[in-house]
Amino acid sequence: MIDISVVGHKVPDTDCVLSAIIASDYLSKKWYNPTVYMQGELNKETEFLLEQLNLAKPEIKTTFESGTKMCLVDHNEDFQAPDNISDLEIAWVIDHHKINFQTATPIYARVEPICSTGSILYKMYKEAGFEVTKEIWTMMLACILSDSLLFRSATTTKEDTVLAKELQEITGIQDLEAFAMPMFNAKSDLWDMEVEKLIKYDYKEFDFNGTKAWIGTLETTNPGYALWRKEEILKWLEKIKKDDNLDFILLSVVDIIWEKNTSIILDGKETEVVEQVFSTKINDNLADLKNRLSRKKQVVPELTKYFS
Repeated sequence: MIDISVVGHKVPDTDCVLSAIIASDYLSKKWYNPTVYMQGELNKETEFLLEQLNLAKPEIKTTFESGTKMCLVDHNEDFQAPDNISDLEIAWVIDHHKINFQTATPIYARVEPICSTGSILYKMYKEAGFEVTKEIWTMMLACILSDSLLFRSATTTKEDTVLAKELQEITGIQDLEAFAMPMFNAKSDLWDMEVEKLIKYDYKEFDFNGTKAWIGTLETTNPGYALWRKEEILKWLEKIKKDDNLDFILLSVVDIIWEKNTSIILDGKETEVVEQVFSTKINDNLADLKNRLSRKKQVVPELTKYFS
């Protein structure tokens, strides 16, 4: 048996954490001895799902012993990977993002332009003919529903909907909306969260042709939890921008129910860029980005074009 550590990206979300657990099970059937980790605290949606499925929370770990064999799940870029990734041996990558990495040796890689890593893992299990528990099937379905926002997100592909239908039949879950809404409501329970944690609930860093950017997203069934704290959030965005030496920062509050993106925008460069890129006017530090629910598909590509 070959020891291997399985880990998702920093600032973990549901697809990241559950896919790491699923991938660990998959690798255990491929003559590996896997251990699953995560690179940060669970968000409330993922915590809710682990409790519902009676699954243990993975250990948090961001640095590994030099030479550790790794399986990277739901990411492949260095800034999302463990801190000492250059000292580690990447053996597997299972992901649905753009590719931006190199390795010293050949690896196993499965990367597809599909909504969730859970979708890819479902296909891998089917192809291998492995036996699967109901918990694994359910986790796969939860990954798809979480990342697609119940098929509302622009990242959703036709294949995702087909796979979700198959998983619905396998698990016996009759109503997908009834299954997904408690997940979304758990994720939306933000009223008592510290402002810094609220802002950093789900963010990613980007390098747009030398412009160091930070883009956060809050997916919620109740956007008021964030928007009523706008003044506090603006102060923290300024602080994060200064402390992290950023050139651009943005926080999108995505209303899952009404499929609407209201972004909180700093004065100055952020206002100028957002107004140009998204053809909108900033009103009281708020930008109506309409139905741009996906950071990956509908926000980042436009900013990439602008800064390039």
